[in-house]
Amino acid sequence: MNISLNETIKYFARSTIQYSDLFVRALASGMVDRNRYTAPKVSGLVITLSGSATFSLNGVKYVLNKERILHAGPNMLIEITTNDTVAWEYVVIHYNMYVGKLGYENKHFMIETGEHNKIEYFVQQLIQQDQQPGDIANLKCQLLFYQLIETMLVCAKMQISNNFVDYALILLAENYAQPISIADIAEQIGCERRRFAYLFNKQVGMTPIQYLTEIRLKQAKKLLRTTKIPINEIAELVGYADSFYFCRVFKKQYHMTPTQFRNEI
Repeated sequence: MNISLNETIKYFARSTIQYSDLFVRALASGMVDRNRYTAPKVSGLVITLSGSATFSLNGVKYVLNKERILHAGPNMLIEITTNDTVAWEYVVIHYNMYVGKLGYENKHFMIETGEHNKIEYFVQQLIQQDQQPGDIANLKCQLLFYQLIETMLVCAKMQISNNFVDYALILLAENYAQPISIADIAEQIGCERRRFAYLFNKQVGMTPIQYLTEIRLKQAKKLLRTTKIPINEIAELVGYADSFYFCRVFKKQYHMTPTQFRNEI
């Protein structure tokens, strides 16, 4: 089934779900595993740990590897064919749906994430934590599951954005009013901070900090022109907790204070 990424994000964002359990399995190369069904009453994510395989659900074939995650619904007929030369190891992570309107918990669909270390990190942490007894361990599993979902969707969004810098531009445009740092952006897109800064400067022609400052100050100018909001509140609205610092940055950029800019309009 083809479900757009926006619909997938909407599904997870507007549903109340809870981690249930997981299992890890390895299949030898050149193997066919058929006539099994997905677990009843739960949905699941099929995530490759190593190798590749063709994974069929109700007769629909998906090629799985570390760049793709498969969502499966309950009671679906399975057929798995592994690569002729490489074994396939995978994990199935089950979750329960409690509140949801889109109905995708009963559907099978692919999520194209690309290969990212953060996905593998949260998967391995969840596998380890799932083996621990007690309520605290269960709580940690829930948290790790949500972190995995978030990371999976962020990585999928990056795939559509084509590269790190394009996605960083989206993140900066959407979050300029928040107290974000360039290190935060680099972490979200899964790129080392200095390499991210280099790639950003090469493509955009300015540093990430310069770009973020430009976005914030342009929005500040718009608010100064079109509203009577106090300057200290405008500073907060565009991402500056310190209004004095905001005024200094504004003056350095435009050679006048925010008050002078507003009075000249």
